Amino acid sequence: MEGLRSFPTIGKDELIRYFTLPPADEAFLRKFRRAQNVLGAAVQLSTLPWLGFVPVEVPAAPPTAAGRLARQLGLAVADLAGYGEREQTRTDHLKEIAGYLGWKPAKTIEHKELDEFLLARAMEHDSPSLLFRLGCEYLRSAKVIRPGVVSLLEKVATAREAAERETHARVAHLLYPEWAQGLDGLLVVDLAGGRAGAGVADERGRRGREAEVPAGTWRGRPGHVVPARRAGAATWPRSGAG
Repeated sequence: MEGLRSFPTIGKDELIRYFTLPPADEAFLRKFRRAQNVLGAAVQLSTLPWLGFVPVEVPAAPPTAAGRLARQLGLAVADLAGYGEREQTRTDHLKEIAGYLGWKPAKTIEHKELDEFLLARAMEHDSPSLLFRLGCEYLRSAKVIRPGVVSLLEKVATAREAAERETHARVAHLLYPEWAQGLDGLLVVDLAGGRAGAGVADERGRRGREAEVPAGTWRGRPGHVVPARRAGAATWPRSGAG
């Protein structure tokens, strides 16, 4: 988990691509005045497009990356030590840098779009690590600052659960097309007294109360069950996730 919050090892190509300052970037960084702030802001400016976020410990940037920036700015690498001791300084600088680069924090609309993206990918892939990586790549391409690791992992888990429910529903419609128009009405509310939901009562009434929900059911959403068998029908496919 900690590795997802800190600086990874940097390769030569990434070093050249992300830690080379064009004149416009150098001019922007000079506004931070103090050597410590200029170099610290330079690390943040270079790291945001590289990782999609900036680790809290900015001075822990790869020495080769910090050294490359220091040489371009005519500063000493040692100037980076102590940068960000005041959290407010670091966050204020990141806000300015994000605005300069055209990045934005994840707000309500960005969270919703990320959820939709993850759900679509979860319908194709079930690997949590792959979904996490795809989510990070999506956010970078949209220039949205990556939210916290825990938050993103929770979104991945939610997307996987939603994809599983959607898959079960699609399988139900394929195996039992006659249920397509009223699948929700066949859900049985599993109350303490065993009382059936209104949808089931209506369905039974329409069928002249020909059959009761048989024993042996596949459980879907918490508090609900779906008939596992019908006369002359195959057994409902069971998921390993239960």
